[in-house]
Amino acid sequence: MKKLDIHVPFGLILIITEGCFIVGLLQYRYVFHLFFLEQYQLFLEGKEYAAELLSRPGGFIEYISEYCVQFFHIDFVGCVSIAVILLLIGWLLHCLLKEKREQDIYFLFEGIIVFFLLLNILDIAFFLRGMVGYLFCIACLYVYRQIQNRLFSVRLLWGIGLGCALFWIAAPFQTLFLITAGCLELKEHGFNKGRSLIWPICTGVIVCSVYYWGGNGVCRIYMLPDGICSFQIILGWTKYVSWVLLPVAVLLMPLFNKLVGKIGNIYHIRIIQMSMLMVIFIFVLPKYDDGGSLPYKRLNHYAVNEKWDEILDYCKKYPPEDFRCLNYQNLALAKKGILTDSLFAYNQKGGKGLFAPWDRTVYTAFVLQKVCYYYGNIAFAQKYAFEGNVCSTSRGFPETMKMLVRTNLLQKEYRVAAKYIYYLQQTSFYKDWADRQCRYLSVPDAVEEDPQYAGKRQFLWQKNHFVLSNEFRMLASRNKDDRQLRNFVLCFYLLEKDLAGFLEWFNYYYASSEYEDIPDVYYEALMVCSIDIPEVLDRYRIPDSVKNDFEMYNLIYRSAKDLKERKYRLSLYHADSYWFYFHNVNKQ
Repeated sequence: MKKLDIHVPFGLILIITEGCFIVGLLQYRYVFHLFFLEQYQLFLEGKEYAAELLSRPGGFIEYISEYCVQFFHIDFVGCVSIAVILLLIGWLLHCLLKEKREQDIYFLFEGIIVFFLLLNILDIAFFLRGMVGYLFCIACLYVYRQIQNRLFSVRLLWGIGLGCALFWIAAPFQTLFLITAGCLELKEHGFNKGRSLIWPICTGVIVCSVYYWGGNGVCRIYMLPDGICSFQIILGWTKYVSWVLLPVAVLLMPLFNKLVGKIGNIYHIRIIQMSMLMVIFIFVLPKYDDGGSLPYKRLNHYAVNEKWDEILDYCKKYPPEDFRCLNYQNLALAKKGILTDSLFAYNQKGGKGLFAPWDRTVYTAFVLQKVCYYYGNIAFAQKYAFEGNVCSTSRGFPETMKMLVRTNLLQKEYRVAAKYIYYLQQTSFYKDWADRQCRYLSVPDAVEEDPQYAGKRQFLWQKNHFVLSNEFRMLASRNKDDRQLRNFVLCFYLLEKDLAGFLEWFNYYYASSEYEDIPDVYYEALMVCSIDIPEVLDRYRIPDSVKNDFEMYNLIYRSAKDLKERKYRLSLYHADSYWFYFHNVNKQ
């Protein structure tokens, strides 16, 4: 009986391995970036939106990419989709660069291009249509290579046709196609009486003409790699690598094959290429993968899905430093009703940890709209939702659009709310939520019966209360019994270490009360105030347990020999107290 000999091609093994690696990398480390990509657009399924995109150059790949991204909130869909696109690009690149009679052993250029495309998609400034357009471009170049044995006139007509098609389908990739087509001509036919230079010359003339007649903005959008990235952001060098390396690879591939081919051993050639790719991966990825934004994207995902326990678990394990992350952390504490009880059990950096400064970015808008809405500042929740929405390259963002619906319903601006509901009704995953809000357009009084809106109209007349501290009085004067606002105001002053302001507001809230259900953190602050104002101890009935703890704290504080020892010893017993924060944490 003959032994069955099964030979698995190396190329197939490489594709499967690379695909599994990409899926594993994206799902393990960058899954919340993919979730955030879904939140960073609003894809509408209506004919009007499709007609708008498909009627302009590059709109086809934009429509396809946005359609795919809307499913990225589902586990594994984003990473598998990106892996499939990258593998198709890699396979077509290999077919494009491979010599007809050479062995299937060279893959360095394809690997580098695929790596930098993967690196680009990890940057929020790079749109998925950059990968989809690259795929169309490589497919057109592969078709153009197959007709290199035809007459020049035939190749010229094919090149013009493919270039025009790419301009309409995948602008600005017609520029990359024309430049690389010229390199193919030069590689296959040499100088050819100057004919091989026609494509680069035509490209330069077209780009200069568009720049002259259309201006810098039009040229960047429809002719240069800037068109597949956020227009407001200056691109880094990594965004250009895949564009520059493609024509270079076409020209240098024969030379590369000769040089590497001298090694002789196929396995050595493969190991050397894989080692080079590994070195590039290890040194480039950590530096340019925008990893600093991943904690924010994780917390944003949890907040969108109201997973407050997950936010607190993550912040406990990995204390956040960014003010926006701190806002999500403290909002989660407030949502769970433990803001005052656990405020200093988590990392704090000052009052900006409760309300981040407005820097006119989408990231901050996503946070502040939720904070304002929770504390009842409906006008400013609407403001930040609108500010974030106008930064979108499409109709808006799902969360800002939903916030605009909520705030306009509360402000009784039903026509405006109906406009945003109409947009959300054209989506796949927010249609049901939008349909439920339609009821309030015909029955406005039903808003007060909905738990998500109940009690939110009490401060509608107010202006901005979160920018200047002296406007807190306006917010508080309406309802001293609002516990959420009371804790926000007092905790803000505690985090700012403004004991005079805290004492003033504590007296405002509690002077006429019976001092019931006062959080211990406020008593701890009063003990610190008593150092400079001893009558505080007579004015307020501070529990003996708090006084005893403060005495123990002072004993350790005075007995420590140096700052390092003092901080260590205090952290063993009083790390969660306001006293420890007041003396050992630098607010920002």
